[in-house]
Amino acid sequence: MENIHNLMEETVLSHVNDLYDQAKARNAAWLTCDCKNCRLDTASYVLNRIPPRYVVSGRGVTYSNAFLNGNSQVSADIDKLVIEGMKIINSAKRPYHREQRINMAPSVKPETFAFHFPVFEGNILDGQTFEPLAGAQVKLNLNGSAVKMMDITWPNPCSTYGTTKGTYTFWAVPVEAESEGLVKKFNFSIHVESEGYCPADCIFTVPVTSETNEKRDLDSTYSVKIKDIFLFRKGTEDENEDNF
Repeated sequence: MENIHNLMEETVLSHVNDLYDQAKARNAAWLTCDCKNCRLDTASYVLNRIPPRYVVSGRGVTYSNAFLNGNSQVSADIDKLVIEGMKIINSAKRPYHREQRINMAPSVKPETFAFHFPVFEGNILDGQTFEPLAGAQVKLNLNGSAVKMMDITWPNPCSTYGTTKGTYTFWAVPVEAESEGLVKKFNFSIHVESEGYCPADCIFTVPVTSETNEKRDLDSTYSVKIKDIFLFRKGTEDENEDNF
């Protein structure tokens, strides 16, 4: 596959760092944190709201840079989104926002092998209304123990929120293998709790083939959708047997 690159990433990050530095120098009242994680969250906020500008060659980079450097409107639009994102991120910081995003995966040498897991994604729903349930605590286990995640941006257990419609995601660290091409089935379980609701569990099996290459970048196309998990309020007689 060709090396396709979105040039807007560097452009947006440059604007984000400049504006954070300016706000910090002015002691802006709304700026409560300018750590690396807050800056990265702000950059993600902006990049999700502007069209990408992809390049595959040096010539493409040259033309795109000329376009961006000479377009004051694009620069102004980016700055506006950055300020908007900064204020939103600073008003609702993530629990880990001051921690370093250290990759928790074990070091894999070129001559070693590992089972690399997909991203697990699912939804927690109210068993009576079928609406997404916010405030639930979701925990991913393997063989009875909590699974270690790739880094702090993938907490385990994690919480569900109304803004993400009760969705949870996990990205587990790889497990070492003896050789390439081995197929192993991993038996995972998900435990869910929420105040006022009966807890629920979901068990699923994922077959994984060991590989030699070291995977560290997130691949959104390599994911597994877990069936919806329904929670029922305590005191009700309904039970969702499909959760077990």
